[in-house]
Amino acid sequence: MRKVFRSLAVFLCLVVFSTAMLFAEGTKQLMPGTNSKGQLCINKSRSDFAFYGASDDLRLNISIASTSEKIRFGFGKDLGNYTPGLVYRIKNPSGTTVYGPFPVPTSGAGFISTYNAAIAGPFPAAGGYDYIELPPLLTTGDYFLEFEYPSPYTDDTRHLFEYFDITVINAAQKAVDGRVWSKAWQFWSGPDNYSNVERFYGKMMILSDDSIVTKVDCNGFRGGTFSISSNMTGCNNTGDLESDRKSRSGPLNYLQYKIFLNDPDSTVYPTQKAKSGIFLPINVTPDCATGGGDFDLRVEKDGTVKLLIEINPNPGADGEDVQIIADVKAEPGGDGYNHISWDGNDNYGKPVANGISLAFTITNLSGLTHLPIFDIESNDYGYIVSQIRPAGGQLRIFWDDSEIGGTTNSSTGCVSASGCHTWNNEFGNNKTINSWWFVSWSETVPVTFTTKRFPVIPALSGNSVHCIGTSGSLDFFVANDPNSSSYTWSYSGKGTTIEESGRNATLNFDTNATEGILSVKGQNAGCGDGPAIDRDITFEPLPVVALAPYQEICYTAPGFKLSGGEPQGGNYFVDGIPADSLFPYKEPEGLHRIVYSYSSPTTCSNSDTTDILLYSGTVCLGTVFFPNAFKPGNDSVNNVFRPVVRNISTFKMYIFDRWGQLIFTTDDVVKGWDGKFGGKDCPEGMYTFTATFGLSLREDNIGSKRGLFSLIR
Repeated sequence: MRKVFRSLAVFLCLVVFSTAMLFAEGTKQLMPGTNSKGQLCINKSRSDFAFYGASDDLRLNISIASTSEKIRFGFGKDLGNYTPGLVYRIKNPSGTTVYGPFPVPTSGAGFISTYNAAIAGPFPAAGGYDYIELPPLLTTGDYFLEFEYPSPYTDDTRHLFEYFDITVINAAQKAVDGRVWSKAWQFWSGPDNYSNVERFYGKMMILSDDSIVTKVDCNGFRGGTFSISSNMTGCNNTGDLESDRKSRSGPLNYLQYKIFLNDPDSTVYPTQKAKSGIFLPINVTPDCATGGGDFDLRVEKDGTVKLLIEINPNPGADGEDVQIIADVKAEPGGDGYNHISWDGNDNYGKPVANGISLAFTITNLSGLTHLPIFDIESNDYGYIVSQIRPAGGQLRIFWDDSEIGGTTNSSTGCVSASGCHTWNNEFGNNKTINSWWFVSWSETVPVTFTTKRFPVIPALSGNSVHCIGTSGSLDFFVANDPNSSSYTWSYSGKGTTIEESGRNATLNFDTNATEGILSVKGQNAGCGDGPAIDRDITFEPLPVVALAPYQEICYTAPGFKLSGGEPQGGNYFVDGIPADSLFPYKEPEGLHRIVYSYSSPTTCSNSDTTDILLYSGTVCLGTVFFPNAFKPGNDSVNNVFRPVVRNISTFKMYIFDRWGQLIFTTDDVVKGWDGKFGGKDCPEGMYTFTATFGLSLREDNIGSKRGLFSLIR
């Protein structure tokens, strides 16, 4: 009896579609040329694909539509050949084993020895292989093929079939294509490095849940063992479209769509029969709380739609524009509408302000398909994706590899006869790289709506401390909020008036005013009042300030720093002008008003005042007296030679020895000569001095004097 087996094409791309009759499902589709690679891979260390006890999504399935049909199959050489004991079995749709377990054949019936035999299929008379045929089938549905081999389970113990074929034969003894599928194919495409010349040129047919068939031409993958699956959202299904579709490191995917080696048999998997229309009008219900809202629509049949909100007014999809993919139903229940929610942010996460007029369109998508592929090191030719059923042309491919250091093309997509979405240099090693595409059926004309958003809590600035007993004012302002068209200010205290102008307000206090709460909130016509911010206005006593009195001073005296104010850290004023010093020789004689003002950290200020008298007279004239002798020593009397002066402004003195040599000079009247030169005592005797000096700081009156004096030892 011939034993039937179903197709093992584990994970990735399916065979080339042709209008000619096909006689095999397996190697014929995965290896369209003798130099291409595409071995079915059973590798439990990576995946339970087609392994004993695998979950429904990891099975290798053969669909049977009639009990008159038969399953024929065969396998080529095990290129892995790492561990013995590889066996297989076939189970019916209820999970009962109907064939096996048996060792995978290495000769005779069920063994495919050549590429040409695998291509010709289970028809020995036509050059095909001597097949195994399953016993008569007792039920219809999805049969599935399972393998098992002993542990350990590592990459070194994987099993690779040089060739394989699973073919369904109808009652007329003809092959029925499009019956072999899995949601989790696993293949081997040659040595585990991206530089090998062997490539995977397989083609696969993906059946979306809305019955659209698209073909993926893998176009020359390179890189060892890899896995392919397909679904609606990408590497994850968290509900965050932008994040879910990004390529990621590691094996990240979920199993949803059926992947076939041929165009799925339309008698079992019919094409979507009707275009999914969108019924107008589409209602928009803004949400003041988020700034977004709900888009409410009805559709002709279950499917998927894309909502495009044009945040950027330029035509076409732009970076700021929001695209939301959502599942919709013809009969969603409730009020009969599908509700698509928008969070009010643009595509970069920035809130869209209140009162902005935006346009949106809704496109009914069919066949929204994501293709997360794990561990393809190099794809330097890219993919080619075509629409098969309903008939169509080449489709635009999108991707976002930004999370793994690659490129992003998620707005405009790519369509090219030579392939799109490429990578190389082992970029895909141990990564799940995702691509996606869809078929557009119908699109609404652009519809405009206006955003509504509550004003935000105002950001209030200004000093909130008033000084007790004063009739001062406090100024406040709020930062600009694009959601607020006006503001309301209020104050709960007594004895206070408010002057407001938009984002600015001034509280004016009389001397009997009381503490209170200042409140401000924004409004707009669409959503009304926003939340208010409250600020406690507190009253603080004036600081105690004191200024020590100044003594009378000659109006020709030099300048000095103002001091004597407490607490320290305040400011001085001389006759109403800010100053930190007083220069008597620059001021007129008489009384001058000194004010010291101090402000607390909360800006409450107080001051104290005193007067200073600048007097004139002979006592204010400049005088200079030079002694005629001095005696250096330690008796502290006449130890240095210097003049006695009063009220002079400048001074310069030179001393010469008896031979006229300059031995000392100074411009400091306090610093005299100590009788030394070059660090040594000068001898007793007569010395000469010359000096110049300003006799008044108030006038340009320069005097000079020359004389002799004695140095006594």
